Order: sequence, then C-alpha cells, then structure tokens
Amino acid sequence: IGVRVNVQCQIIIGKEVADVCNALKKLVAGKQTTGDRLPTRKKWGAVIVDFVISVFQPLVPAIAGGGVLKSLLIILDMVGWLSKDTSTYKVLDSIGTAPIYFLPLLVAITTATKLKVNVLLAVSAVSVLILPSLTAMMTKGTTFLMFDIQNIPYATQVFPAILCVLFYAQTEKFFNRYSPSALKTFLAPMMSLLVTVPVTLLFLGPLGYELGSALATAILWLYGKFGFVATAVLAGALPFIVAAGMHKPLLPYAVAAMGQFGRETLYLPASLAHNIAEAGACLAITIKSKDKSMKSTALSSG
Repeated sequence: IGVRVNVQCQIIIGKEVADVCNALKKLVAGKQTTGDRLPTRKKWGAVIVDFVISVFQPLVPAIAGGGVLKSLLIILDMVGWLSKDTSTYKVLDSIGTAPIYFLPLLVAITTATKLKVNVLLAVSAVSVLILPSLTAMMTKGTTFLMFDIQNIPYATQVFPAILCVLFYAQTEKFFNRYSPSALKTFLAPMMSLLVTVPVTLLFLGPLGYELGSALATAILWLYGKFGFVATAVLAGALPFIVAAGMHKPLLPYAVAAMGQFGRETLYLPASLAHNIAEAGACLAITIKSKDKSMKSTALSSG
C-alpha cells in the first residue's frame, strides 16, 4: 500500500500482512541453512517429545506456585495459625486453586504458542469449555444440532484443551487461506471458532477427557499392583531419565491425575525421593570435598 522511510523503512501491507510475514519467515529460515545441506527431518518420537515439553514445561511455575501455596495453607491450618474457615484463608486458597482450575486456558496458551497460531483465539475456543453458563447447561443436559453434549468437568483438564488447539490450528490455516481479503479480519476468526468449538464439545473434548482418565487410571493400577516397589524403581531411574530430558512426558499424566483424583501416587513421590537423595549426595560432597569450587557448587545444588 505504501512505504514510509524515517529511521527505519516501514512497508505498509494491509490485510495481507500475516501472509506476507509468514512467507518472509520461510525465506529467512531458508537463507539460514548452511551450505547445500537440507534441514534434517525429526523423527516422530522426537517431534512428540518436543511438543510435550513445549506445552507442559512453561506450566510448571504456575502449577508449582499454586500447589506450594495451598500446601502452606494446610500447614498453617494444622498448627492453628490460620483457620480454613476464615475468609482470609479462603481468598488465599483461591489464589492457589486458580492455576489448576484454569489449567485448560494455560495449556491453550502454551499449545498455541508452540503451534504458532493466534493465542487469543485459541484461548477463546478453549474457554468455552469452562464457561459457567455452558457448564450449567451441560449439567442439566443439553444438545447441539440434535447431538447430545456430554456433561464433562473440563476445569483442570489438559488433553481436551490440547486437542482443541490442535484442531483450531488447522481451521485457522484453512480459513485464513480461503477467506476473501476484505473480510478476512473477522470472517476467518469467526469461522474458525464456529467450527472448532462444536467439534470440541461433541468429539475432541470427550476424547481428550477419556485419554487423560485412561492414562491416570493405568498408572494408578500399576501403583496398586506393585505399590511402593514401582515408586522405588522409578525413583532410582529418574536421575538418568531427567539427565536425558525424558521426564517431561510424565508431566501430562501427573497433571491429569491431580485434576481427576486429587492425588498422584507414583511420579511425584518418586520425584521427591530422588531429589532428596541427590540433595543428600550433594551435601555429603560439600562436607567431604577439599576443592573450594566443588564445595560451592555442591552446596548450592544440595
């Protein structure tokens, strides 16, 4: 449309700016390849692990922060410093609960960021799942185009949100490509939401919920069958699993189990055990080592 030259050169494109930006990104990425070598394709296993890490790793601070706060509140109530019946306790408990309750929205953000799609629209699509008015309708029983919508508590769930954003990414790509330029600003987002949300409510949401339930149930069965032995074996292996970065795929299970059952009896206890053991080893090195640098490193690690 035009060009402005001041300190920088600004090229005014208009409604096609997103398409041009994506095309330029591809060109820049192509120029950055060294020599004549083609970029190597990742194996499916590596792609899946990378996706899981990218989605769940950013969630850890929010979940940990809320979880530790709730734990501290339980301790304060136990020692009699702050009763759980007081309004102060309830407000503080709400702060700790929020990251878990709105976990679908947090997952939508990280998934959309990984897939490089519109984060706000992805969050809008997932937020319908925990909208109070729709939740009340599902509790009483409701339909969409004569299809029954299952009454599923989507708060704290992660897999329905992931499947929703994965599907939304495809609809966004499709409607951005085929919407007329003059109407793309509102038509593409509207159509993406109109297609994504009903499909999620009818199919992807229940599928994601069952997937999370099956995973959590299987792990709990394993614990019920082998008890502390399974926890001990996992704890012994975790230092090496963590060193390889392969512990992240266990996070979806842990989060799903906490959301569904309110407890997780295998991965988190094993994590606690191996962390305490490693801390003890580091502190022992602090005492035994004669190397000042090693003592300092071991102390901070411990």
